[in-house]
Amino acid sequence: MEEIIAIAIILVTAFVFAPLGLGGGFLFVPTLYFILGMELQLSIVCSLILVWFVSIGSRRAHDEGGYTVAGVGRKGRIVAIGGAIIGALAADRIIAEAGESIIKILAIVLLILVIYRGIKKLIEDQQNDIHDEEVTVGGALLYKYKLGCLAGGLSAGLIGIGGGVIFTMLNRIVLGLGPHKAAGTSYLIVMRVVPVAIVSHLLFNPSLIDEITNFHVLALALPLIVLGTAWAGAKTAIRILPQRALTFPYLVAVSLSLIRYLIDVFENLN
Repeated sequence: MEEIIAIAIILVTAFVFAPLGLGGGFLFVPTLYFILGMELQLSIVCSLILVWFVSIGSRRAHDEGGYTVAGVGRKGRIVAIGGAIIGALAADRIIAEAGESIIKILAIVLLILVIYRGIKKLIEDQQNDIHDEEVTVGGALLYKYKLGCLAGGLSAGLIGIGGGVIFTMLNRIVLGLGPHKAAGTSYLIVMRVVPVAIVSHLLFNPSLIDEITNFHVLALALPLIVLGTAWAGAKTAIRILPQRALTFPYLVAVSLSLIRYLIDVFENLN
């Protein structure tokens, strides 16, 4: 029964959040960890695998709709990839030496920040019209953008969320892109960052390879199903949903993940 619930959550997450620039890692990790009972680092790696396939499917849909800004995405890739390697190493060391609670607390801090900035941006969008103007990233703006991409890469390696939750918000707040272009451009970075984070985790902890290869063949096929589901979700949302409507499920999903982490941390304290 737990497996059915977990698969349902994973597929719904891929379908609903693919249009938002999110790989769904902030729900994949809790699903794998709390429902399926995987160890935290294994949950992080499996989440990243699923996030990668979500990003492939959703990026394809955004490309077809013309909602990617390739020049912007390329500027943040290298820094984000470096962050992913550092984050994976940090996660391996923190879990081994300090336990899982530190990772959960870091996830809570990140999610609170994302919710705050998301609500602030939503209020701003309600007061002003959304425009997808051409963006030139250089000077101080480029420095700020790369710093944000570094944080997104660190989050991918450290807590398995893929970084899209940061990259998308970065594209919205720093660059002022509309939700569709912010999402499509986010996937340009996620698709490069996530594989590096996965490989880094496997190199730092080779025992994870054996655990993954021991999965049932149907479980190994799940990423391909997720890819198709993400493509369908992004394609559907881009066609029928207004841009502002995408922000609400984004904030709800992040809030649910935050609540689950908070419950777990408080339970461990008591």
